[in-house]
Amino acid sequence: MSKKIENILRFGMKMEKNAQDFYSFYANNLQDEGLKKLFEEFTKIEQEHYKYLENILKSLGSQEPPISVSWVVDDQNKMVDPHILVDNSKILETDFSDLTILRLAYLIESDFAAFYKNAAEKIEDNNIKGLLLHLAKWEEEHEKFFKDRYYSLMKKEWEELDLF
Repeated sequence: MSKKIENILRFGMKMEKNAQDFYSFYANNLQDEGLKKLFEEFTKIEQEHYKYLENILKSLGSQEPPISVSWVVDDQNKMVDPHILVDNSKILETDFSDLTILRLAYLIESDFAAFYKNAAEKIEDNNIKGLLLHLAKWEEEHEKFFKDRYYSLMKKEWEELDLF
């Protein structure tokens, strides 16, 4: 396996882990119960995507362990795979609306799709190219899913303001 392919897969794993953290955190902060359940489900989906990429990496012969980010503040306080965006950011203490959170979700999925499509263009191995395009298709479906819900909720809020 080339280093380029390994780096692409590892970066994909990192993105999937970040998305898992995002969905997990916001599942607890959404007002709408249906959206909470949806985000809980997407937490599991992103975890499955991570494991999928991890298994591909292993099947291609990578001997390195999967990505594990570790920060040591002191010997008593070590965190592995911390929820950086969740636990350590004052910015995210803001009370985001469901509308804003849905927008973030569809933008995350859009970024994933763009990453996998771009990566596929840079790879000559047809098997890996096919895998990356398959992942891009998954992410495009997720993007559309969240984008549709975002626009539906936005329209509902605008109707309440008598803008439609």
